[in-house]
Amino acid sequence: MSSVETTRLAFGLVAAPDGAVVAAFDELAAWMRAHAAVDLERRTATTYQGLAASVRDGSSDVAWLPPVAYAWLAEAVTPIGSVVRAGRTSYSAALVVRRDDERIASLADLKGTRAGWVDPWSAAGYVVPRIELARAGVDPTSAFVSETFHGTHRDALLALARGDCDVAGTYARSPEGDEATTEGGWSGIEELDARVLAVFGSIPTDVIAVRRNLAPASYERFVEALRQVAADATARALLHAVFGGDELHEGLEPGHDALRRAFERATANGLFD
Repeated sequence: MSSVETTRLAFGLVAAPDGAVVAAFDELAAWMRAHAAVDLERRTATTYQGLAASVRDGSSDVAWLPPVAYAWLAEAVTPIGSVVRAGRTSYSAALVVRRDDERIASLADLKGTRAGWVDPWSAAGYVVPRIELARAGVDPTSAFVSETFHGTHRDALLALARGDCDVAGTYARSPEGDEATTEGGWSGIEELDARVLAVFGSIPTDVIAVRRNLAPASYERFVEALRQVAADATARALLHAVFGGDELHEGLEPGHDALRRAFERATANGLFD
């Protein structure tokens, strides 16, 4: 690749600065630099709003966008592909409680409880549960005595395990061809014995996108680099370690427009004030 000029791009993502995702990303960036002449500069954000803002202001050229961040940015970005996890290009939201908490048997029992959420722009960890609670007749703006944000699905669920909240929002998935929910954000958290209170909707998966005004040559080079990653077993393993997905489907999966409209309506109705 020595005869090919290296394309340098800033890549935005939400991740803890010293976490496993960052370490895997740096390995993936090193592979792309060596094999695909693409040099990715990591730009980590602590919130989904911060990530979206970095794309808006041009400090991130490419970004790993959760669905609500993509909905907010849709007119300002060009999607490259969607993250596929366990053969699925969609997932669900779930409300979970501790298994031994007998006070909460239905959504109606959430009145007067403490909610633990992920991020104000987390589809499964906040946005979709609030929309669906309102549809079910539970006003999320008044039902809870307290609401806290914990930054990640794992941290929200650990807060539930500690007793810092009574219910937590997170993601849920079912294997391809099986409609039963068998795993979610709570899976593998030994500290938490969780019970699923409710599962909501079909949420489109995360999107890898570039800012709309990125030079076409840089866009094409990055897309080709992703194709090279998909064709290499070592690089594919790094892709999984970063994005938690098995592959990347080029193009945009269905459902994003519907989520954006629901988010806009709910915002107009004051669900996120």
